[in-house]
Amino acid sequence: MKDMNTVKKDISEIAAHLALMGWSEANAGNISVLMPRGTEFALGENPNSHHFPEPVRVLAGRTILVTASGSRFRRMIRDMNTQIVPVTITEFGTAALWPAEFSNPTSEIGTHIQVHSLAPDLGWDTSAIVHTHSTKMLALSSSDIPGEMLQDAVERAHPEISILMEKGLSFLDFAPPGTWELGEKTREEFKQANAVIWRKHGILGFAEELEMACDYVEMTEKAAEILLLEKSAFGNFLGLKDRELEELREGFKRD
Repeated sequence: MKDMNTVKKDISEIAAHLALMGWSEANAGNISVLMPRGTEFALGENPNSHHFPEPVRVLAGRTILVTASGSRFRRMIRDMNTQIVPVTITEFGTAALWPAEFSNPTSEIGTHIQVHSLAPDLGWDTSAIVHTHSTKMLALSSSDIPGEMLQDAVERAHPEISILMEKGLSFLDFAPPGTWELGEKTREEFKQANAVIWRKHGILGFAEELEMACDYVEMTEKAAEILLLEKSAFGNFLGLKDRELEELREGFKRD
């Protein structure tokens, strides 16, 4: 079981990688990890708090490490001890608390809390969320193409999605960021997806492990890049045909 210092290092390394990819301009993006049960830390006196519109009882007493509001991914390795916030969920799941000396968690804390609440039903003791503003998917998701059509095109564009993303991905129409309602919608989408695209905003990957959550983001972004290149070169999206997609999936099952 990884301790909090090790997980902070893991988060900071993923953040630095995303910054180098050009997917976290200024203070864009956020990352969180739900720590194993029994992970505790000292809240100290007069902790800060964020109260939820409704209880999230399944996470009562749990600890989450989450990047701070306003933090820069390009500086995260240097700033991990101040810009990765240890948050504990209260006894009845009604609020998040964190030590007074830390900055506020990301403004998307509501989404992180609600998505992590899926972990127990999945049999996971830990889970991770990576949210970033990847360039090609931002462009692709800004089109007027319906989400269902984009989802099908993206899943056909890159074979690795069919192989490594069992649940595939989902598109959510644009909504104001930082709201509890956006978190609710995102949670519902993650019941049948490994990655969720907030149209005109960015990608979220959700997995049991941090590296896999980042993998989901990277594969989704690569598929968007392929689609845009196909459109530029050939005038339309190509991707895997039905027969090729079926052969790929059947071959993977045999392996």
